[in-house]
Amino acid sequence: MEMWRVVAAIVMGPAVSLVGVALATNFRGVTEWHMRRSMSAASVLRRVPPWRWLPNAPHEERLARFILLDRLIGVAIAMAGVMILVNVGYSVLTGQPMQTVK
Repeated sequence: MEMWRVVAAIVMGPAVSLVGVALATNFRGVTEWHMRRSMSAASVLRRVPPWRWLPNAPHEERLARFILLDRLIGVAIAMAGVMILVNVGYSVLTGQPMQTVK
């Protein structure tokens, strides 16, 4: 078993989980900060709806929807971190090499 992969997975698993939990729970406003920064960076791309019959939502309403989406993505990221830890635990216990994509 390649030891560097195990060490990398042990470091990456909790790191990915912590980022996901911070986004999912809006820890200290990290999700709102992330969305405000993302929306300001993308502000040069004006929102022009392709259909004129769609109402143009106010900025705060769009921000709230994107924060909700970011929190859902944070849950998925946190679950991915847990899956990394489960995978490395299984590979260490069984002595089999970690599965990689080739």
